[in-house]
Amino acid sequence: MPPAPLSASDPDDPEPIGSESGSGSGSGSGSGSGSDGTGSRPVPAGGNDGAPEPPEASGFPPPGDDDEDSAAYLGELMAAAAAGEELTAADISGAGFGEDGTAQQLIPGPVLATLVHAATTDEKVLATLSDDDLVGVIAAVRRVGSFAAWAEMTAIREFATRPGTRRPAPAPDATPAPASRPRGVDGRDPNAALAGLPGSPKIREFAAEALAPDLMGMTWQTAEGQIIYACTVAARLPVTFAALRAGKIHPVHLRIAEDETAYLDGKYLPEADEKLAAAAQSKTFGQFRSYAHRLVLKLDPDSALRRKNEARKDAHVRPFREASGNAGMSARELPPDQVLASWQHIDQRARDLRAAGVPGTLKELRVMAYLDLLQERGIRNTPPGPAPDTDPADTDGPSGPSGLGDTGDAGESDGHGASDDLGGNSGPSLATQVTLTIPWATWQGTSDTPGEAGGFGLLDPETARDLVTAAARHADTRWCYTVLRPDGTAAAHACAPGRHPAGPPDPRTLKFNTVIRGPCDHAQAHTGYRPSRKLRHLITARNATCTAPGCGHAATNCDLDHTTPWHLGGVTCACNLAPLCRHHHRVKQAQGWWLEQSEPGVLRWRTPVGRTHTTTPTVYPM
Repeated sequence: MPPAPLSASDPDDPEPIGSESGSGSGSGSGSGSGSDGTGSRPVPAGGNDGAPEPPEASGFPPPGDDDEDSAAYLGELMAAAAAGEELTAADISGAGFGEDGTAQQLIPGPVLATLVHAATTDEKVLATLSDDDLVGVIAAVRRVGSFAAWAEMTAIREFATRPGTRRPAPAPDATPAPASRPRGVDGRDPNAALAGLPGSPKIREFAAEALAPDLMGMTWQTAEGQIIYACTVAARLPVTFAALRAGKIHPVHLRIAEDETAYLDGKYLPEADEKLAAAAQSKTFGQFRSYAHRLVLKLDPDSALRRKNEARKDAHVRPFREASGNAGMSARELPPDQVLASWQHIDQRARDLRAAGVPGTLKELRVMAYLDLLQERGIRNTPPGPAPDTDPADTDGPSGPSGLGDTGDAGESDGHGASDDLGGNSGPSLATQVTLTIPWATWQGTSDTPGEAGGFGLLDPETARDLVTAAARHADTRWCYTVLRPDGTAAAHACAPGRHPAGPPDPRTLKFNTVIRGPCDHAQAHTGYRPSRKLRHLITARNATCTAPGCGHAATNCDLDHTTPWHLGGVTCACNLAPLCRHHHRVKQAQGWWLEQSEPGVLRWRTPVGRTHTTTPTVYPM
């Protein structure tokens, strides 16, 4: 039988008489509850901590296991697999994936990985396994996944903290952050996550930027978050982190434990870590979060106030694109009393609209009231008579708010200004403070190619046309056009002067300037340091986002950087200018980084570890 998970005391239970804080509930790092005292001992984290690998790290059952024959059989299977022999369904069944089997006791390692690979990559083998064995295989895959998550975090931590020639990221003050301080106090300094590790290592400057391009689909911000997270759990929750390596908990359990203890005072961490490592082995994610939350509140009631006050510093409102193609707005980390009062105001206004005869469900009228209030629109014109009450029980009815002004995209318009005060149901007036891009044929209604809004995302043709109309209503909107090559990259660019309230002017009336590609004769170069408005538009049409690998910052919000610095003879020309967000502008200038623009719009980055990554001009939807 596999060792039973350690019991976790309820955080609301009284402490046993005579017990010391942190010793009341056993954990994955204690003596264990197996019959031989070793069955539940986890593997030390290793990595930067320098802990040696235990003898059972290969995955075989721990020494002293009462089923030596089963262990010997697993050894024979490993030898056969190493010799290139294919394992059969009988081999897998014999390995003991069933409830009482030997394979169920294996911690993640070469043996378990070999058995899982053999069981899952051959459909014939998989189809012949009993339900009992199949459930065991699935559970084994989960244990291997936990180990893989641990291994990735350990390697990321090693990469980020390995001493290098670059200077470390500066700490907020000269005094190292002690391990006992909760994240709410020092979490803004990435190096605070390493305070509890031996040797007090430092996160290397721009380690995330060097790492991210080689990790599938990961931005530097995500990589930085992974670095901080890996360092945090290793320093603050070593017992729970070791339980992940041993395959006893899921990565989600570790994420919950880190989140719930983020603002817990460090003096309570050892006790919390022990209890959380034990509890995670037998609880669902929901149960575990509830347990962890109650445990933290019991140990450190003040942590709740610290969490709330710290999170309030991140209060924000932002628009976003829904997966459906519609839009949304979110407001986060606001004072509860203000939110409840605001919601009451929206709800009352919706009820006033319904009382005035505006048709729609209460759900639809709340949307209408919300937008009216945000855009400072007056009470809407009401029909001559009261409309039937379609929502007598105040329940939400069919979706699709009536009178809701659509949002979307415009045909490469670019302007600035505040929105107009709207009256009645005339629709929104939009001064485009971001670049709005749609194909001309889509605006004309002869194409279904989607448009795009910087910072928002793709827009279906109907929404794109609606936003062009909204943009045309505003006096500050200006229209720009980009002609595309067959490969979807920019070929030429033009800007229409003045206002055009009827919509975008016919591009055939404008003079276009070529977007330089390939060899450059510097015909568009300027003698000064700052590029002209025309040159800036040509470059941002060519590269619509920051030209660092994986960065999506809109070029209109970036610096136009001289690839070869101006003071070193770099020319102010399309072949030597490219948009870089302020962050990647700093990265480029950091020690060990190197950047060249081999041809206009094609930038080749080399990281301090010697890896190279190339970015190319933007490809627009065709």
